[in-house]
This record gives sequence, structure tokens and C-alpha cells, in this order.
Amino acid sequence: MKAQPGEIDGLPPHPHRGRDETRSRILRAALELFARDGFDTTTVKSIAARCGVTDAAIFYYFPSKRHLLDALWQVPAGRNIRALQPAAQMTEEHLRELTDETLNFIADNHEVMRLMSCEALAGDDTASALQQESRAVWRRTIHAHFTAAFDADTADVATDALHALIHGVTMRAIMESGDGMGGLCRHPGFRDRLFQRARLVVPLTPPNCAS
Repeated sequence: MKAQPGEIDGLPPHPHRGRDETRSRILRAALELFARDGFDTTTVKSIAARCGVTDAAIFYYFPSKRHLLDALWQVPAGRNIRALQPAAQMTEEHLRELTDETLNFIADNHEVMRLMSCEALAGDDTASALQQESRAVWRRTIHAHFTAAFDADTADVATDALHALIHGVTMRAIMESGDGMGGLCRHPGFRDRLFQRARLVVPLTPPNCAS
């Protein structure tokens, strides 16, 4: 069948919705294959086959495989812990919100995070920089909550302690669980265990002060 005006191999005509959906499909397929097989091993042909378009369709949206990877770094989808408001007391409920929303974010973005970790370990400067930036943003966000509840020194110590705990637990889980990380982060038992550990390293406002 002859291609219609505005159509390219395997792609629909060019309404914005169709373009956006196809681009998202390509990115999703690339992410799944990069995370499973590695960036170097994955080919454009395998990405095209995964999402049901031609190689030419991939290059229509992304001039190279590296452009695909760069686009993935820019789409941290899902919930954001920054939506939580700092409070004057660090209660169990508020600490639980911080750990739960952190796990929600990881569950929504674990494939990108695992890919970023692998590429950073392989020497990718962009992945390393973005990994450091995401950790810095999370740390600043958590620090704001502790600053609202404690003096400066306590806030610094609590932030470092919670950062070390969550980073250690979740990064290991991401590397070991692979595709199952999303489900693990949402599992009540995993969330409870992380929260109980957080209670051991983060000071809480005494109950008689949390009024």
C-alpha cells in the first residue's frame, strides 16, 4: 500500500497524538531492552521489532541509539516526593510518608534507575552525572523535612543516615530484583521493613510534643 502524505515506514500520518504515542512506544521498548540486555547489545532492529515499527521509523524520531538513551534520561515518570510538605514534627506518620513516597518513585522509575546504574558503572559520564543529580535532589528534599523538625546538626545527621539507608537497601534490591523491583517496592512487607529500619536511624518527635 502506498504511504499517505505525512506517513513514513510503519508510522501513521502525523497528528500530534499519533506521533506522541509512537514515540512513547519506542522509548518503552528501548527501555525494556536496554535494561534487560544492556545498551551495547541492544540493536535498533530489536527495538523496532519490539514495538512493531520499522528501523526507519526509529530513526525518524531518534537519529541514533544514543539519542534514544538520552531521551530516556529525561523522562522520570511518576509520583514525586517533593509534593510532600515539611512539618514541624517528625512523627512516625510523617517518616512513613517519606519512605513510602520514595519507594513509590523508585517503583515507577526502577527500570531507568537500573539502566542508569549499569551505564554509570560502565563509565557513561552522562549517566553518572544524572545519577548524582537525582541523589542530590532527593537529599535536598529530605533535608528540608528534617530542617523543619530539628536543629541544623540533627537535620544533617538524620538526612545522611536516611540517605545511606535507602540508597543501600534500594540500590542492592534494584540490581538483584531486576524487572521485579517495581513489585518489590510496592510489597507491604518490604515497605514495612524499610520503615522499621528508618525508625532506628531517624530521630522522632516525642509523642507529647507532636500536638
